[in-house]
Formats: sequence, structure tokens, C-alpha cells
Amino acid sequence: MTRRGLVWAGTALLMAALIGLGAYFATVGLDKADKWASVIGVFIAIIGLAVAVAGLFTGQNTTEQAPPQVSASGERSVAIGGDNTGTISTGDGTTNTRSP
Repeated sequence: MTRRGLVWAGTALLMAALIGLGAYFATVGLDKADKWASVIGVFIAIIGLAVAVAGLFTGQNTTEQAPPQVSASGERSVAIGGDNTGTISTGDGTTNTRSP
């Protein structure tokens, strides 16, 4: 089954469950519905926690990549292979000023 099909199937299943629970809660009364809703809420919270923990362990490996290789050729050329946090000036008679 394609990813799109799985999303549609999951959405349809969720909607059917919500409609079914709504109908059930409407027929059993407020007290019983409140108790069942609390129990269901606890299990949904546990499932959510398990999914979050599983995401931590099965997530993408975020190893740091090497900076890109750059080269500058020619007179007064500048090559920056990463973050530039300083001032770069090329040319005759340039003055570097620091902004406040």
C-alpha cells in the first residue's frame, strides 16, 4: 500500500473510531462516559510517549557533516567554506570598520 493510501486508511479508521466512541458515550450516560474517557486518555498518553521515545531511537543519524570544499582563484579572491563571522575586505585603500 502506498503512503497516501495508508494516510487515507488511518484517517478513515480514526474518524470511524471517533464516531463510534461519540455514539457510545451518548448512550451510556455522563458518569460512565467520563470514566471511559479517562481510561482511554491514559492509554493514548502512554502510546504517545512510546511513539516519542521510539522516534528518539529510530530518528535519522545527525552526524555532523564536513564543511564544503571551496576554492578561490585570482587576485583578491575570498573563499568562505562555512560561517563568516568577521570582516573581509579586498581592494586598494579599504578601511575595516566595526559596526556597533
